[in-house]
Amino acid sequence: MKAFALETTDRPANLTTIPRPDVGPGDVLVAVRAASINGIDVYQASGALLGMMEHTLPTVVGRDFAGVVEAVGSDVSDVAAGDEVFGFVPSRPPMRSGTFAEYLSGGSELVLAHKPAGLGFLEAAALPLAGSAAIDLLDAIDGTAGDVVLVVGATGGVGALVVQLAAQRGLVVVATARPDEDAFVRALGASDTIDYSASGVADAVRTHYPDGIARLIDLVNRQDALAELAAVVRSGGNVASLLSAADVDGLRTRGITGSNVMAAPTRDKLNQLGALAASGKLRVPIQSTFSLDRTADALAAFQQGTHGKLVLRVGAD
Repeated sequence: MKAFALETTDRPANLTTIPRPDVGPGDVLVAVRAASINGIDVYQASGALLGMMEHTLPTVVGRDFAGVVEAVGSDVSDVAAGDEVFGFVPSRPPMRSGTFAEYLSGGSELVLAHKPAGLGFLEAAALPLAGSAAIDLLDAIDGTAGDVVLVVGATGGVGALVVQLAAQRGLVVVATARPDEDAFVRALGASDTIDYSASGVADAVRTHYPDGIARLIDLVNRQDALAELAAVVRSGGNVASLLSAADVDGLRTRGITGSNVMAAPTRDKLNQLGALAASGKLRVPIQSTFSLDRTADALAAFQQGTHGKLVLRVGAD
């Protein structure tokens, strides 16, 4: 089968041909129809994870997927051949299975959910990690209806879902966005925007909200930049970072709860996200799609920034 995989320890991942995976008694074999790009995929494809986490080569890159069950092992009873599914492959050593391939096989380690009939494969593949991150970030800030939340990184794959889910919870969303991105985030539910391409985002927030804001979700900044933005959060508020940049102890001295969130996809979260997307209550913005043969181009495009998600078309829609 075709796969985008790491074959050696001395060069990045590339498109190659490897055997189709076997199906053990507890395994599910999925014919992958689509897979989406996440930051960890860029990192792994470069070979950067090889020295940090055990890999069994060849190691297929990719975490998110949607597809059709091709076969199941004798011990599997919750899905059957022909079922349309979507899911996530956790990053657990030794790394071997991934979703940038024509087929994926796995057992209990797979986070797997049935794909709703009204949800396309491309949209389903874009949901697992980004959608779970959005849920986990919003749970971390523990907002209540009417709270103002600043979402930094609102235009990306996670941010586009955070904005929508936050608005649905009744939060007043202020999104960082360039002027040409203003309409995009407002259509997702943002009430206001701040131009991150101009200097002084924190000063702009203070101008609009002189008494400070209640919640901050930051998807892009490292510690120093996040600390500057966190200064606009008032005592009793919450700060959540997706890049482990929140100074939890320092924030506590100001009466602020800080959280460093590591997204944890589960079947329940996938079912929730799938139902929302299939009903039209959650939009899954996809900026571009790429064939499996152009995975390297998709990874390069991801590093330039996105409006929503980038998705690989692996099999027939």
